[in-house]
Amino acid sequence: FLFFDPEMQAEVAARAVIDNDLHHAIRQKEFTLYYQAQVDGSGRLTGAEALIRWQHPTRGLVSPAEFIAQAEANGIIQPMGRWVLESACEQLVAWAARPETESLTLSVNISAAQFRSPDFVEHILRTIAATGANPKRLKLEVTESLLLNNVDEVIGKMVALKARGLGFSLDDFGTGYSSLAYLKLLPLDQIKIDRSFVR
Repeated sequence: FLFFDPEMQAEVAARAVIDNDLHHAIRQKEFTLYYQAQVDGSGRLTGAEALIRWQHPTRGLVSPAEFIAQAEANGIIQPMGRWVLESACEQLVAWAARPETESLTLSVNISAAQFRSPDFVEHILRTIAATGANPKRLKLEVTESLLLNNVDEVIGKMVALKARGLGFSLDDFGTGYSSLAYLKLLPLDQIKIDRSFVR
């Protein structure tokens, strides 16, 4: 027996529209970066996190909650991630030219798909070299899902990039695997605890 489910059909149609729009967005450069300030305990600005937003031609500003999962599912996360990294590095170069912003760091979210790419380390280093960004001002944010497979490979890539001056942050700690043992193994500079733990 087969039963038609109009809700399921609507979801499939909506995903198809987003897929098509995302491909168009990459070609037409419809993405933009917002910078969320990061401060220390005294409220002093220390850096920012680069957050992608989609300036859709008809829907306006679209939150990543509406398109990141779909971008990961259809592979668009790869070119999107490369654009975010390049744009963030260019922003670091612009900040380095001004005394009031030269010491700021910039965090960039890295998807598991990006990180698992065989040329991930080389791509990061090529982008830094091409833009002239200071690697010591760049922090890569990863999530716990990265730790579910090939932990040794993950650590190897992180160590290789740490040796070049990059920093690492573990995002949303507590929502997934939450292994304290892995925290000791990973060369992390920062742990971002999920809000559910903080509450």
